[in-house]
This record gives sequence, structure tokens and C-alpha cells, in this order.
Amino acid sequence: MSIKDLLKNLKKSNQASMLSWRVDPREGVDFIIDPNAIPNPERLAIENPYFGMQLAYLKGMEEQSRAARNANGFTIPSANVVELGDDFVSLFNFPGLFDGQYIAKFEGNTGKSSFKVFIELIMNDGTTVQHFSAWGPFLKLSDNEIYMLSEADWHAFKSVTHHQKLQPEERSQYENNWLVFQLQIAKQRGMNIDLAHFNKLEIVSPSSVGVAMEELANGDLLLTPSFGSGIRIDDIKARLGQLSEEEHCILRVKDKFVLLDEKRLKAANEILTNKRIPKAQVASFLKSPTAYLNAALIELDTGFSLRVNGAEKFCQRYFGDVEKSGVDWFSKSYDSIESPQQLSDIVDGVEKYTEVEGLIKDAQSTGASLIHIDDRIFDISDDRKVAETLESIKSGIEDGSINREHEGKLNEHNIKSTSDRAVVAIGSNDDSVDFSRDARVTGLDVTSQIFDQSNLKRKPFPHQEEGIGWMLAHLDYLTRNNETGGALLADDMGLGKTYMTLVAISEWYNRCKNRKVVQKPVLIVAPLSLIENWQAEVDATFSKSPFVDIVVLQASAELSQYKVAGASRETVQEFSDQDVIQEQDKIRYALKVGSVYGNERLDTPNRLVLTTYQTLRDYQFSLGRVDWSVVAFDEAQNLKNPNALATRAAKGLKAEFKLLATGTPVENSLKDFWCLFDTAVPGLLGAWQAFRQDYIAPILAANPDDASQVRLEIGRQLRTRVGDYMLRRTKAEKLKGLPDKKIFTGDQGDLIGTYMPALGGIMKGPQLAHYNQIIDQVKKCKPEEKRSLILPSLRRLKVASIHHDVESKAPISNSQKDILKQSQLSEKIKSMLNILNEIERRGEKVLVFAETKSVQAYVCALVAAIFHKSVDIINGETKAVATKKDLLTRKAIIDKFQAERGFGVIVMSPIAAGVGLTVVGANNVIHLERHWNPAKESQATDRVYRIGQKLDVNVYIPMALHPEVRSFDLQLNGLLSNKIDLSDAVVASHPVEASDLAGCF
Repeated sequence: MSIKDLLKNLKKSNQASMLSWRVDPREGVDFIIDPNAIPNPERLAIENPYFGMQLAYLKGMEEQSRAARNANGFTIPSANVVELGDDFVSLFNFPGLFDGQYIAKFEGNTGKSSFKVFIELIMNDGTTVQHFSAWGPFLKLSDNEIYMLSEADWHAFKSVTHHQKLQPEERSQYENNWLVFQLQIAKQRGMNIDLAHFNKLEIVSPSSVGVAMEELANGDLLLTPSFGSGIRIDDIKARLGQLSEEEHCILRVKDKFVLLDEKRLKAANEILTNKRIPKAQVASFLKSPTAYLNAALIELDTGFSLRVNGAEKFCQRYFGDVEKSGVDWFSKSYDSIESPQQLSDIVDGVEKYTEVEGLIKDAQSTGASLIHIDDRIFDISDDRKVAETLESIKSGIEDGSINREHEGKLNEHNIKSTSDRAVVAIGSNDDSVDFSRDARVTGLDVTSQIFDQSNLKRKPFPHQEEGIGWMLAHLDYLTRNNETGGALLADDMGLGKTYMTLVAISEWYNRCKNRKVVQKPVLIVAPLSLIENWQAEVDATFSKSPFVDIVVLQASAELSQYKVAGASRETVQEFSDQDVIQEQDKIRYALKVGSVYGNERLDTPNRLVLTTYQTLRDYQFSLGRVDWSVVAFDEAQNLKNPNALATRAAKGLKAEFKLLATGTPVENSLKDFWCLFDTAVPGLLGAWQAFRQDYIAPILAANPDDASQVRLEIGRQLRTRVGDYMLRRTKAEKLKGLPDKKIFTGDQGDLIGTYMPALGGIMKGPQLAHYNQIIDQVKKCKPEEKRSLILPSLRRLKVASIHHDVESKAPISNSQKDILKQSQLSEKIKSMLNILNEIERRGEKVLVFAETKSVQAYVCALVAAIFHKSVDIINGETKAVATKKDLLTRKAIIDKFQAERGFGVIVMSPIAAGVGLTVVGANNVIHLERHWNPAKESQATDRVYRIGQKLDVNVYIPMALHPEVRSFDLQLNGLLSNKIDLSDAVVASHPVEASDLAGCF
């Protein structure tokens, strides 16, 4: 039942209304509680469910600081009322939205004080209305005809009213054009208004003023103020004579009016006062521009990058299809969409709850019914189910049953309203290319890059020399062209990406020193489990550290030292009635950045700062103001989702060079690949929507017979397009002497792995009956129920293929005899036990990968009972870094496992094993429960297949088969293979032939 249907039923009761509303044109809307209910409204809310819903809604608004309590009830400002949706309108019997058209009538010229703007209404029947009023959040035509204003409409009327109240002498050219600018913004946000000739004239208001530099023929440096993307520097030069010394100024730059307020005008004039830097002073200027220009006015060493426009309320962007699996699970085509109840699987504490809640509300506000979180898609179309799920999760956090990350008790202080949830406002490159840093690097001369190795404790391998030279060639190219840029290092895991990055940075520091250029700080962003690895790598690589010091910007380390006293996370900002805070001085910063902090500042030259993706997310505005030399993102697949806060923060960082390092640039779809390059080299792959059309749409449209070839051709096109911006080498190519890796599978048609009959068992008896029952439930349900049932059923099939008793939550026996007997009812478990017996006979060790906790627990119990070996589990609950209370960490478990002689088993989650683990003491892998993502499965396997492994590695993939149709395991194997060929086509440095992948389909 929808909330509208529920309200209709509640309204049919004979209960008297306990709440009314009235408009206060100055404040907003007052919600007045019946005087009889004021002494104890909560009690009456129990007796009157309709009033109870209204009261709960208003109290929720009060908790979010969007409503204020008063003596008679509540007041909601008009700015907040217009943001509310259909549920609010239905709940309080508000008028419907005005759905006619507006026409702006302009009198006079914007350069004259007589300039005026009037708005007329065109009703749906074509009649024109001139006499009406903006009445709080409403449009009032008469006492009996009132409409609600949309957010865009309300802001437009507010601007017009403000302008009408100005005295004639106050209606300057700037104020007049500012009004037109506000109307244009309203139109862009959805207001149905005709602006006459101003529909085509573009008016812009830059959020900051930067500096463009041009070297003249005589070696002097010419400085020109820049006003953001889309306005060419040459066009600005031609109009600088229009700048004045007044409070405001308007520049006519070709077809644009550039509005400069007092601060931006001062900044532009500051640059023009020092517009020519003599050749003899150029080096001094580049080293210390603040000695020539006022950093408080102009974006210099502390200020956002040109891609950042300030702070904005976080909302979902980048909608659109990505590649679908092509797998028909139930003889029909359905998407892999999960019900909202499954959100409880991914929320492990306050931070995740806040993220999920924010994504849901932002998606709902844009009309979206799906959200994408952690490689999973959830259906949020049912408001009631979503609300119930969030309330259940919230209760779990409060009572301690959900608190795996030790994030503290949930309360109003650490869960904020999404209206205050902030993220850097960037040129999104969604519908169009708003920001580009594509310098078109071609033909890099890597071989000529010679670097000093005298300070290195260990010399680089040939492939590492090539990688270091590739990074240095990029840095040289950018320096010569006075550009900023980036690149993607897509080497296989185990080739030394950390080592190569550090050596390249060290050499670059040497070159900066020789050129007498300041050695700006370096930022490394990595998963928490790898921070200590970066610290250790510096000591292991250099005889003398190239850095003056290393700062670990993490809560458990040195974050508090560089945090402003009393400051909180920056993802909460005060927006008042605006969606974007463009003035940098109005943004809340929490870290000590800039010269004002003296020796306590974080951004000192020659410093290496190590931080996590979570810290980058939480302190993105402070970190975005730092002028970094190099920013390197380790395990950069963490930035694959363009809607994630950490990704937006990464795109907003200011750096000479951004290096993204990941062995898996395509984890789920080509959207990952686009997003990584939009971070490293924005504009290189165009806007997201155009990328979808050019590269993803052909894959979606391909018929099954041609799909493989289409994917390969798309992959080749992308590989050519990114060119020297990506470096990709594999272990097979570069590491000679690494032992063999053999993959054994139960899929007879799989040409990637070697078919092993013992790994494929045909289900029968109770397992087959249970499996068929799940399929029948989906086939027999009503069409409208299938959408919510499909993915839970897929997960049930996945577990039932392992063991039906685990899926049905049947009790597991403690008796060795009984558990062995029970295990024989599952064909897949029988296959696993046969492999384990063989591994035990060889005296080797094995990792068993399973994602579901009930499956992990079952395997542990089974192995312990049959092989009399204690088995540890490494999953999301196993800590990456030890604390005083931790008894077992990942490292401790692995060290103990590898130290023991002979046969041993560890059960791992493929997600927890994704990064930071090396287990070369084991040389066998069993993928009992496979991850949906082939990249994650490959990462899991590479925990054992890496430098240090002495034995051949065996990978086993047991499968449960169906006697009549292609089973879930066979279908999933085809899906994963289908994804692998696209990934290889994009990242491989050699061409991929269709015949190589013919067995995947």
C-alpha cells in the first residue's frame, strides 16, 4: 500500500483533525496543533493515527533543523517547504504544484535603472494571468485558487521580489543582470519559464578567480585572471579594459556576461596590477606566487582546483544503463536488483548508515527508484519498506547488534540530515564535458628518462625501470606544457606499483630541487590495511628518505595533530537556503591548511601524507585546498563509483599529477573505467552520457551471437583511445620464474579452465528438490512480485547449490558421523571434500573462498569435524589493523597459518581478501561460493599467486549441475567469463582474439 492509499484510509475515519496550517508570508508555514492536543500530543497520536503520522513527520523535520517548534506547534520556512515531496503534500492536504507556464516580461535595458521584470502565468487552458502573488511557498491567484511552488519557482519569485524592492539608484547593471542570472538558474532547475531574448544569452558568476600564465617571447610571464571552464583566456584578455574599480563589475566576454562581485573584482584587479613578471623574476614567482599576489583573493597554493566550484548538497548523478550480464536465470530476462531489506547486509555502523540514508533520499528526490552501493543495486521504490528497513538498521546500531566498525552509538549528533550533507561541487562531466584536462599526451619518450639510483637500497627490475620512466615522462610533459594531469598505472598485482611510485616521486623531487622549484607535498590515498605497508616501503626503498617527514592522517595516528580544535567532519556544511556554497570563506574546514597555521600546517613542502579513502571523504574540503605535487591512489578501484563521496572528493583534489594505481580498472562495467579516467584525466573519455552512447550502448544492443566480438572491438577502441595515459603489464609477461597457475572447473564447456569431472556433480534428492522449489516460486509468482523476488532468489540458489540445509537454515549436527552424512547430500560439498582430501594427502595448504557467513561457518564446522583441524575465518569482521582489544587480526591469523607445517585451511571472504593480504604459504584455492565480480575473484586468487610463491598454484571451482537445464553455477560461470573478456580487452597490452574467448559463452 502506498502512503497515499494509507492516508485515504486514515482520512475516512470520523476522528477530528488535530492539526491545521496557515501561511506566514515572512516565515513560511505554521502548523497549528489543536489546543486540546498540545498538553500531550504523543498520547493523542496513538488514538489518532493520521495525526500521529503528521506529528511524526513534523518532529522529524525538527530533528533535522528544518522546522522550529513554537507555542502552538511548528513552523517550517518556505525554503524548506518547497523542497518537500508528494508525501508531504498528501499528508497535510496542501495544494498541488502549479503546472502551467511562466512568461517573463522585461522593461528597459539591463544597463538602466529603469529595468524591471514582471512574470505572467499561462494556465493550461491558454489564458493569461497577470494579477497573482507569491504567498510564502504558494502561488495565490485568489482565495480559492492556490498552487504550491516548486523549489526552482520559489527561488525565482524570491529574486524578482528582492529586485522590485530596490530603489532606482540601487538597480545597477550588476543587480539587473544578477536577477536575469537567477531566472536562468531557475529555468535550468526545471522552472517552465520563457525568458525571451535572455533564453540564449549566457550569464555566469565565477566561484573563484584563478591565474593563467603565458610565457612571452622575451621570457617574461604574462598573468591573466581566469574565470573557470568555458571562458577562453584569449577572450578574457580582449575584455580586460571593461574592469572597473567599483563594487561590482560585468564583463561582456563574447556571448557571455561574467558577473564579478566585490571579492572577484578585487582578485582580477590584483592580478592585473602584477600582470607582467620579468624574466629574471619568473623562477621566484613560480616558487612563491604569494609574494606577488594576495592568496586571500586568488587561488594559489591554498585554494580549490579549477574543477571545484565550492560545496554543494550531495545528490546522485550519473544515471544510466551499464552492461548487463546477458544471463537468463529463470528463462526470462530480469535485472539483478535487490529488495530494500537486503540493505541490512551492507550497513555495519553509523558511517555506512549515514551514507546509505543519504543515497536513498538523494535518489528519491530525483525520482530514481534504484541506488547503486558497493557493487549492488537496490530497489527503493517502496517507501514503506525502505523506511522500515532503515528504522530496523538504526535500532540495531542503537542496541549494539550492528556495530562492527566500533563507530559509536547512533544519535542525532552523528546522523545528519541529507540536506546538510556536503560534497565538493565539481564539473561533473555527466551530460557534457564541464571540465577537461586532456593534454593529449602522445609518444612519451620513456627510454630517455634516466634517474638517480644511488639512494636506492634495492635496484629496480627492468619492468620497474620502465614504469618509473613512464611516470617521469608524464611529469616532464606536463611541466613543459604548464599543465596538470594524470595517468592510470594498471599493472598486475605484485609487480611493485608502490615501489615504482615512490622512486618516481623521489626523482621528481630531485628535479624540482635542481630547477629551484618548491617541492610540494605528496598525498598517498590507500585502504587502511595498506597504510603501514607504504610506511615500511619508504624505509625498505631508500637509504635516506626523500621526504622531510611522513604524516599518517588517520584517526588512530596523527589526524588529531592537524585537526582544528572542535572541528567535525566536513561532509556536514551549513547551506541555509542555497544548494551550493560558492564562497570559499563560507565553507567549514577542519584541518590546519595554509600559512595561517605556521609550523602546524599540514601542507608543508617535501612532506609525504598518507591517508585513507574514508579520511579523504570526511576532510575533502581541507585536502582539496592543498596544492599537492603528486597524489597517488592505491587500489584505485575504490574510486570506480562516480556517485561515491570519496570519488567526488578525489576528483576535487588539486595536484600537478594524479596517479591511479590498480590492477583491476574494470571491476563491474565500463562505467568503472570511465570514472577512473575522469579522475585522472577528465575529458579524455568525454562526458559520461556520451561515453554510454558510444561504448556501452553497442554492447547492450548486440545480439548474443555477436556480443563477444562487439565487446572485444569496444575494448580495442578504448585501449587505443587512452594510449599512453595507461600502462598495463602482467605478471606472466614480466615475472619470469613465477610458478604455474592452473584452473580446474566443473564446467565441461569452459575453455579458460581445465575441466575436472570430479568438480561437477549433478544434484539429486533433497538438494535438487529444494533447488527446483526456489525456481518454481519465481515462475509462479505474480508479475508485479517478481521484481522484488528475483535477486533474493538468486542468492538462495547460490547457497542452495552449496548445500540446501544451509540455505534453509536447517540445524547442523555436532556429530562427525552425522555431519559427514549430511555433507554427502550436496554434490558441491562432496566435490570440495574430495579436493580437500587430495590437498591433505599432498601436505599442502588451501584457502576456501565463501561470501555468505552461514556458508563460512558451515565449512569451518565441516572441516574441523572431518579433518580435526581448527579453521579460522577472515571476513569483514576480521580487523585489518590491530587495536588493544583485538585478539586476532588478519596478519596474526595468516602468520599462524603459514607457520604451521603441513595441511591447513583458512576460510576467506573474497571481499576481505581483496587487498593487503599475502598468503604464499598456501598454494591451493577453492572458490566454493563465487563472487559476482570476476575482478574480486581474481584478486582473491592472487593472494597466493604472487612474488614469493614457490609451488604451482591450483585453483578449483566446484559446480552443482542440474539434470535438465543449465544450473546456477554454470550460468554464473558464463557471466563471469563474459565480464573477463571485456576487462581483458580494455586493459591488456596485446590484442585479444575472439577465438581465445569462444568457450566463455
